Amino acid sequence: MRIVSSSFQEYQELISVSLGSKPATMWIKNAQYLNVYTGQVERGNIYISTNRIAYVGDKEFVASPETSIVELEQEQILVPGYIEPHAHPCQMYNPFTWGDTQLRGGTVLSINDNLSLLMQLGEHRAIQFIEELNGISRHMFLWWCNFDQLQLNNRDSLQEWLLHPLVVQGGEFTEWFKLLQGDEELQERLYMLKGKHRMRVEGHLPGVSYEKISGIAAAGIGADHEALNAKDVLKRLRLGLYATLRYSSIRPDLPDILQGLVGDPRFNLNRVMLTSDGPSPNFTAAHSCASMIKLCIEAGIPAADAYRLGTLNPATYYGLDEDLGGIAPGKLACFNVLSSLSDPTPIHVMQQGKWHVWNRCQVNPTDEAMISDWLKAYFPSSRITVNLTPAQIRVETDIGIELINDVITKPYEFTANSELDAEECFISLLDSHGQWGLHTRLKGFATGVVALASTYSASKDTLLIGRNLGVMCDVLRELNDRGDGILAYFANGEQVYIPLPLGGTMSAADMRAVSDCLERFTGLMREHGYRFRDPAYTLLFLTASHLPNIRMSERGLYLVKNDEVIISPVQLNID
Repeated sequence: MRIVSSSFQEYQELISVSLGSKPATMWIKNAQYLNVYTGQVERGNIYISTNRIAYVGDKEFVASPETSIVELEQEQILVPGYIEPHAHPCQMYNPFTWGDTQLRGGTVLSINDNLSLLMQLGEHRAIQFIEELNGISRHMFLWWCNFDQLQLNNRDSLQEWLLHPLVVQGGEFTEWFKLLQGDEELQERLYMLKGKHRMRVEGHLPGVSYEKISGIAAAGIGADHEALNAKDVLKRLRLGLYATLRYSSIRPDLPDILQGLVGDPRFNLNRVMLTSDGPSPNFTAAHSCASMIKLCIEAGIPAADAYRLGTLNPATYYGLDEDLGGIAPGKLACFNVLSSLSDPTPIHVMQQGKWHVWNRCQVNPTDEAMISDWLKAYFPSSRITVNLTPAQIRVETDIGIELINDVITKPYEFTANSELDAEECFISLLDSHGQWGLHTRLKGFATGVVALASTYSASKDTLLIGRNLGVMCDVLRELNDRGDGILAYFANGEQVYIPLPLGGTMSAADMRAVSDCLERFTGLMREHGYRFRDPAYTLLFLTASHLPNIRMSERGLYLVKNDEVIISPVQLNID
C-alpha cells in the first residue's frame, strides 16, 4: 500500500533525478543520517524530487537555480520521521490539533481510532471528515475501523470503511471475549476483515491469559498495545503478535517494561513498536514518539534499534515501508533533523519534501480561525440541556462504583438512604437527549470535589458528581449556561471550567491552551483527594463498555463481564 500516490510524470522525474540526469527539487549536502536498514550512521548527499527521496549517497549531481540547497551543521543528523501506530485523536484535543502537535514533534504519520468520529458524526459523515482532514492537515492520518461495536456498524457501512484508502486495519478489538464465546456475528466480521480485505486487526487485551491470546491470535489478531509488564510483552511475542509498548498518561509502563526486557534474548526488537495511546493534552509532550525513543536509548537499547521502534517497525507492520520508515530512494521525504542521536526531539521537521518546522518553529502556520470554523461545522453541540432539583437525584440501588485506579472499577455495596461516608460521592449520568437519568454512588473519586459536571464522557452523555446535591444542581445549571465542557467546584471555593465546544468532548483551542486548563484541573483534583494520575480519563471511562468492571450507560448500571444490568435508568421528568 502506498499512502501518497505519484503521477506518471512525477515517477519519471524521480527516476531521472536519481540518475543525475535531471536536477533535484532539494539537495541536502553531505549530511549525517541514520540508516535504519543497516543500523549505521552514514554521511552522504540526499537528493529530493518533489516529495520523494531520489538519491542517497556519495555522488554530487549538477544543481539548477531552482534546486534548494541545504547545508546542515556538521554534527546534526537526519533520522526518519516518526510514526505513532495507535492514536486516539479526540482526547479533548481535536484531530487537527492532534496532528499539528504531532508533526511539530517529528511524528509525520499517526494511525488513528475512528470510534469517536463514528459516535459523533455517523459512518458516512465521518468518512467525509477524514477525507477533508487529509486535504487540510500537513500531518498524515490513516485510520483503523471499529467493527465490534455492533450497534454502530451495519455491514454496508463497515464495508464502506474497509474499502476506503485511508483505512489500514480493524480494531481496536475490545469484544474479544464474545468472539471466544462463539459470537457468530463477530466471527463473521473478523473473517471478512482477514479473508476478504486482508487487513491487519489490532487487539485490546489487558491481563488476558496466554491461552486466550492464543485463541485470539488464531482468529487473526496481529498486534496488541495492552502489555502491562515484561511478562505480558513476551507472552505476545511468543504467540507471533507485534507488541506495542505503551507510555500513556494512565499507563506509563514503558520504563518498567524496558527494565525487565533489555538484554533478554527473547525480546525481539523487530516485532516491537511504541505508542502513547492517546494521552491527555497535558501529557502529549512527555509521551511523544521522541520522548519514548529517548527512554529506550536511556534503558540501554542501541540507538538504531530505538529509532526503528518508532519508524521502520510500524511502517513494516502496516505495509507502509515503501513510503516511510527510512531514508532511502523512493521513500517519501519525511525526516527529522536532530542535534544528536541521544536527543530525538527535532530541530527541523520535513514532511513530504517541505520543511514544516525550522529551528523548532512552525513554517507557514495554518489559519486557526478557518480551522476552528471548519471543526465547529462538523461538531456542534447536540446536547439537550436539562436542569435538576435535588429531589430528582434519587438513588434507588445499594450498589455503587468504586475506583481501583484511573479507569478500572469494581462494584461495592452501601446502605440505601444513608449519609455519604468520607470516600463517597453521588454520581448521575444524564442522557444527552434529555430522556433519562441514572443515579448511584461513586467511591474513591475526590473528597474535596463539592460538585462537578462534565460532558466529557465516552457515551457523550453528561456526568454529574459531587457530595452536595444542591450544589450539584447549581453546577449543572451553570454548565448549561456556559456551554459544554467540564465545570468543577472545590471545597476551598476554587472553580475550574474547561470549555469543550466541539461535540461536548473536544476543544477548538491549540494544545497549549487546553493543556494549561487541564493541568490546573488535574492539580486541584489531586489537592482535593484524587489519588490517581489522570482524572480526565476517569471521567471519560466511567461510561466505557470495554473496561472492567462496572459501568454506566443508557442500559443502566451494569457489570461488564457477565452483562448484568443492576438498575435501569429512570425517565427524566423535566418541565
